[in-house]
Amino acid sequence: MVETVTQSRVINATPLQAYEAWTDPAKLRRWLAPPPFTCALAETDPRVGGRWRIDVIGGSGERHSTTGVYRELVPGRRIVKSWVYDGPFAAFRGAETEVTVEFREVSPGRTEVTVHHSRTPSREYADSVRGGWAGCLDELEKLFA
Repeated sequence: MVETVTQSRVINATPLQAYEAWTDPAKLRRWLAPPPFTCALAETDPRVGGRWRIDVIGGSGERHSTTGVYRELVPGRRIVKSWVYDGPFAAFRGAETEVTVEFREVSPGRTEVTVHHSRTPSREYADSVRGGWAGCLDELEKLFA
């Protein structure tokens, strides 16, 4: 079963500010780990073919790593990247999925951020990323509150 999970949020930022929150490691560390998780590492090389890595620590101290390659970068408009999980959830390890993020200005200083997480290999995986992205987008919204 392959499913695409889509989540959207309108935040108080310009499209370029929202885009930079996805490509700047210092900004990523502040929102890409909803409680009880904390972001321990964020590395980015925001160019097509560049690699990225995020490590988050769970509430029990377990490490969840996610890595990938940027496939498309259009500042203030769109990011497409591969997404590979490596962590304690064996059923999720090694599957290469894809994350597309779109930025659309809805009014001056307000941007709709839409995340499409595609090629999820199972219902369990889709449900996990659905909850994860909802929490992350809550934190992204707080970053610009």
